Amino acid sequence: MFLKEKNSSMDINLKNRKIVITGVSEGIGRSLAMAFGEMRAIVAGSARNSERLRAIESEISGTGHFFYSADFSKSDDIKTFHDKAISAMGGVDVLINNVGSIQKLAGFFDLTDEDWQEVFDVNLMSAVRACRLFSPSLRQSAAPRIINITSVAASHPGDAFPHYSAVKAGLCNLTISLARSLASDNVLVNSVSPGPVWSKSWDDEAKNIAKKSEKDLQAIVDEMKNSSAQTLLLKRMGVPDDVTGLVLFLASDLSNWITASNFTVDGGFSQNPY
Repeated sequence: MFLKEKNSSMDINLKNRKIVITGVSEGIGRSLAMAFGEMRAIVAGSARNSERLRAIESEISGTGHFFYSADFSKSDDIKTFHDKAISAMGGVDVLINNVGSIQKLAGFFDLTDEDWQEVFDVNLMSAVRACRLFSPSLRQSAAPRIINITSVAASHPGDAFPHYSAVKAGLCNLTISLARSLASDNVLVNSVSPGPVWSKSWDDEAKNIAKKSEKDLQAIVDEMKNSSAQTLLLKRMGVPDDVTGLVLFLASDLSNWITASNFTVDGGFSQNPY
């Protein structure tokens, strides 16, 4: 599926790279964990759902991986995961801040302070804390990378998720700040902004609509996918693997002169030439 190390200097070689990924239980995070496993990298992954972590652990290719259940809205959990991951792998080469959630779809005036705080902690402060903790180890790497998974919602705010748009914009700006702060240590920091990729948030919303309307769940899912697809040039919603290839590239030596940049993967939603 993905480029593997063969004979060409342009192939992606991630063998034995130590990769930390947050939020690996589903969606983009899970796809990334499996892809890095295929590339013979060593993965340390976290998520809240321990059952899903065990499933990934049994399915991922390669050996030496480490998975730990942690709630990344809590600083103590992040610290524990960091300590255990570094102990298990002996260091880190790439940190991927993927964990994130909209939590609640609602307009501005229907969101409480608690709603804002929860989204802030999960989507932004988790990355702040992880970067702070893992930076000393990254500085020791021969090819250090930080890759923040943000969203096109950062530049295209939605009426139903103003809190999510705001914190994802913050994560994009954190990327630039970190790139400047870590440039002298040759730590490359970039972000990836996916467009509408079907995920648990979409699935939960479909179930919520089905419950309230008593309509068929699959019909609602199809309607949501079709409606979203109409906003995209490629006329289909994304799947997690659509994002994975770019992240593999940014984690590799092929991206050695790229930092402080944001990359959009959105099926032609943004259409931004700059």
